[in-house]
Amino acid sequence: MKLILFDGECHVCDSFVQFILKRDKQHQFLFISLQSEAGAFIRRKYRVPDNLDSVLLIDGEKIFIKSDAALQVLQSIPAPWKMLTAAKILPYFIRDALYDFVARNRYRIFRKKQTCRLPTAQERKQFVESKADLAEKKPFA
Repeated sequence: MKLILFDGECHVCDSFVQFILKRDKQHQFLFISLQSEAGAFIRRKYRVPDNLDSVLLIDGEKIFIKSDAALQVLQSIPAPWKMLTAAKILPYFIRDALYDFVARNRYRIFRKKQTCRLPTAQERKQFVESKADLAEKKPFA
């Protein structure tokens, strides 16, 4: 199981999560808000700095951040979206500079989320909020 940690107050991050939910037909991802108990636990477990302003993808023991995380996720979903991973030909420092620009300005441009769409029953199974959820869903097994 692959874990996607995201900023639960960010419109861009929420849109990314909704985009993946619609296309992840094999349910290979679990989603964890950085603001949740599970998010804090995962950040400590993987020694993720508190000031890291990025979506994170944890796939086994590998951690991907910023543009690498987004592109790894896109690589796992069906075409035509998988073709966006061609952006890997750009050097990471260019991709991450663009990623950082959006991350730094996301609240100013898109504001913080005040409300969220309620997930369907199936989608709720892909969200982790607490350490108990982590134990139940066993993403590290």
